[in-house]
Amino acid sequence: MHHVPEHPLVYAQVRIEKRVIIRVPRRRPTPLAPMTDFSQDAAASSYREKKIGKCVPMNNILGVQMFADRYLDLLTKDRKRIRAELEDNCQARSFYSGFYMEKSADGKMCAGRDVLHSRTGAKCEIDRFRELVPER
Repeated sequence: MHHVPEHPLVYAQVRIEKRVIIRVPRRRPTPLAPMTDFSQDAAASSYREKKIGKCVPMNNILGVQMFADRYLDLLTKDRKRIRAELEDNCQARSFYSGFYMEKSADGKMCAGRDVLHSRTGAKCEIDRFRELVPER
């Protein structure tokens, strides 16, 4: 005599997705990174923009130093200043206290691909990156 279980076996597929969220905080200016005034004159007279690639390594970013209009200035561990230009209709001031983003598989933050999330719920994509090089 065969024993038939009272409840038929039910198979289910479970998919576990690992999401890693990176938080990039606001950094207060220090003597090593003195650019505290974001008036157009001060920025224009002391820095020039230099083209860099579409992506920057996430683990190199220390934090957001300044913001204006659609621009966020990111400070890196190797003491560079990277300007991230946000997509149209985005206000950099939404990211005043920093931002969150999902860690990408390649470990990079890329223009035209990755989305920044503010604590207030704003979401913006980056249009492009430029390195700010001090004028000598």
